[in-house]
Amino acid sequence: MRKPYQLQIILFLFAISFSSHAQNINNPSDELKIASVFGSHLVLQREVPIHVWGEARPGTKIVAQLGKEKCKTSADVNGEWLLSFKARKASFDPISLNVNDVSFHNILIGEVWVCSGQSNMYFALKNIDTFKSISEQLCNENLRLFQHTNIRIVAKQGYSEEELARCNPQDFFQAQWAASRAETAENFSAIAWLFGHGLQQKLEVPVGIVQVAVGGSALNNWIPPQALKVNTTTASLFEKDWLENDQVKLAHRQRARDAFQNVLTPGESYLAGQFPYRWLCEPGFLFEAGIAPLKHLPFRGVLWYQGESDTDNPQMVEAAKELFPMLVNEWRTFFKAEDLPFIFVQLPGFGNETWPAFRDLQYQAQQKLSNTSMVVSIDLGDEKNIHPKDKQPIGERAVLQALKNVYGFKGLTDFPQLEKWSMDSNGISLAFSECGEGLQSSADTIPGFEISGEDGIFKKAKANLSSGTTLFLESPVENPSCLRYGWMPFPNPPLTLYNSEHLPLGPFRIVLKN
Repeated sequence: MRKPYQLQIILFLFAISFSSHAQNINNPSDELKIASVFGSHLVLQREVPIHVWGEARPGTKIVAQLGKEKCKTSADVNGEWLLSFKARKASFDPISLNVNDVSFHNILIGEVWVCSGQSNMYFALKNIDTFKSISEQLCNENLRLFQHTNIRIVAKQGYSEEELARCNPQDFFQAQWAASRAETAENFSAIAWLFGHGLQQKLEVPVGIVQVAVGGSALNNWIPPQALKVNTTTASLFEKDWLENDQVKLAHRQRARDAFQNVLTPGESYLAGQFPYRWLCEPGFLFEAGIAPLKHLPFRGVLWYQGESDTDNPQMVEAAKELFPMLVNEWRTFFKAEDLPFIFVQLPGFGNETWPAFRDLQYQAQQKLSNTSMVVSIDLGDEKNIHPKDKQPIGERAVLQALKNVYGFKGLTDFPQLEKWSMDSNGISLAFSECGEGLQSSADTIPGFEISGEDGIFKKAKANLSSGTTLFLESPVENPSCLRYGWMPFPNPPLTLYNSEHLPLGPFRIVLKN
């Protein structure tokens, strides 16, 4: 039997279910609801049809005007409506969107990106180590920010009634568009702001950044629940008590128990998606709450920074080999964009023994998934702090990836890439591309290379530059079997191999064969 407190909250939630969907839909009147991604100061994606959608009573006539263009439709039998305006070129001239008696102003046409992930994507701009040096650039009318905010993940005394009322996909996030100013930018995602600012300066068009990131979130939280339920690796997340499921990150389960302590009956099973309240780290919840509401919104691509929550143990890393490509493919299917660009950040240096393996699965995913780019950050990070402050290089490197691989800018150099290798009795030669004017190292003997024999025991290998694009390694073992580079949680001594654009060679591993 539920406590009176529980019944009170359930009745409250039942009542608000008949009100507007606060997250998914703006509610200007009882007759019309417009998807909440719309608002004054937003940026709409250029050169593709522009969709506007929402809800209304079945049969309600919808008349919309974007600039000078008008469209009409009626809400269908399910109360849903969708309008499409013609594709437009980028423009700094503000226009208005009017839908029946609702108006949004100061709208620009340009480039839109979704920036998502966990805490290092959420990490605020004001907290980075170079904030003072960029503070004068924060005011930018042509960079627009749409920051999703959510209730806290840690609530040791339990959620308040107001927080419990937001434990559903419709109300979990809150967001509104704003131009970049000191007061809007300083609490915005550092990497997302740096990325958006860099694109706006280089592309010379308006840029809109949709930040939807949650600290501590895991990969499965961002994948559509329908896909998770039919996958043999993840189906059990829904089939048994989620709070007792060893597949789930222990911290997530404990935080859920804490948050729901006032409404969860001792011994009561918690089945994902079936409890009256939804926990933010349930499988698929963050997709439902933050990504699904963007369904009809055209945008250029995704910048993703996540993975830390999937590195607690080797089993989680192994599962991530399937989950990360699954996330990319499911998002592309959902948005009906099979080549949707995905730029993602490879985990930086940190003192966790499973991180080299996770970096490798990210590397392998980039090799296998089309139209993806990876930001190497092995030279960055903090050995003891999982939230390092050196975010500016990551933002700038993400801009490079977008300019080169999404927008097709010529003459840009990527991160060094291993192209081929050869082995003889003297040692191993490695040839690289994307070296710019040549590979460089601040050390006479380049650290980070290791070679193992048939016993699988790795030993340090002496490496030297043969030319601007090749390295020669002396094997420390007979019958070399495997070679790897940068295969350390936090490289010490630091890795020193960069190309002429000061972009680091990322970790890699190859099996050697005669």
